[in-house]
Amino acid sequence: MNASLNEVPLVSVIVVNHNGRDLLARFLPSIAKLDYDNYEVIVVDNASTDDSVSFVTNNYPYFKLIVNTRNLGTAGGSNYGIPHARGEYILFLSNDMELNPSLLRLMVQTAESSPDIGICTCKMRRITPEGEKLSILDSVGGNVDIFGFPSARGINEPDEGQLDAMSEVFFSFGGAMLIKRKAIDAIGAYDPEFFTLADDIDLCWRARLAGYKIVVQPKAVLYHRVSATLGTKFSRSKKRYWSERNTFRMLLKNCSSSTLAELLPLYFGLLMFEMALFLVLRKTSLTIAYLRAMLWNLYNFKDTWTRHIAIQERRVVSDKDIQKMMYRKSFKIKILKEFLETRKDMSWRIYFGECSKRVRLEESSDDRIS
Repeated sequence: MNASLNEVPLVSVIVVNHNGRDLLARFLPSIAKLDYDNYEVIVVDNASTDDSVSFVTNNYPYFKLIVNTRNLGTAGGSNYGIPHARGEYILFLSNDMELNPSLLRLMVQTAESSPDIGICTCKMRRITPEGEKLSILDSVGGNVDIFGFPSARGINEPDEGQLDAMSEVFFSFGGAMLIKRKAIDAIGAYDPEFFTLADDIDLCWRARLAGYKIVVQPKAVLYHRVSATLGTKFSRSKKRYWSERNTFRMLLKNCSSSTLAELLPLYFGLLMFEMALFLVLRKTSLTIAYLRAMLWNLYNFKDTWTRHIAIQERRVVSDKDIQKMMYRKSFKIKILKEFLETRKDMSWRIYFGECSKRVRLEESSDDRIS
């Protein structure tokens, strides 16, 4: 790192951590070795009880270390780092990513190529617990359906260059998101009520409403250690609760009133179908998770609608144009059909929400620390 050079924009790299000392030891070195001439690293520790703080202090004294007294999740933790960031760009990173040295340079070059680009992401491949780098895609940006349910582009596919063209995508996963500071100033940061899951989709959706594009630069590559964080700490029902709770709030905030009038009957129909199916299959905890998600949104409706009004007042892009980037058919229904046709274990695991953010070959999770 050489923050004295100003030929390129200053980038603030924000890494959120919670009890991830071993992950920091393994993956921080690749952040320190980026071949970009002007960046700073900010580690936000979410009240870790291991020796994460002392590890960063002793081994990376030139990193900024921000220590929270409580776990703010991925959304709140990322937000907490923003006031400490000096960069024209902010790169949000998970603590379980091994970066190619050229990653940041290529992402910044892409973002700088057009004032319309507000967010840039990269190609993610897999890396095993033993450190073997695989030519298996984890994601090349993300798509969503009209209900806000996500799907990672290229997930689980062998990387044969099929997604190597730079392209526009609906959203960037928060574990590797480069965003212009002026975009954050215009639309706000992560919704702190989300804690984790769907917070990155929501942020990208708001950026789109404000007229920014989200693109992926596949030449920029990192390797993602799957199942390293959230998937090992929280139950399936807890993750499903966060996912459904946040997705519904996201729809209420970002869709116009007329779009909500058309969409919500379909959304609730799908929701009731899922809950009934879970009861039939004796997945009671998942049904309860859905009920809790809806009750949370009812209780917080006033705050959600206040945010809806503010977002709609500053939007410059219509829902018609936004939905051109969305899939008109439900990803959930697609996954269920695949399960009924094939009864493959992975399709079943996907449907029950183990990968509401990314599909795994092993376990599933949103691997931004929470």
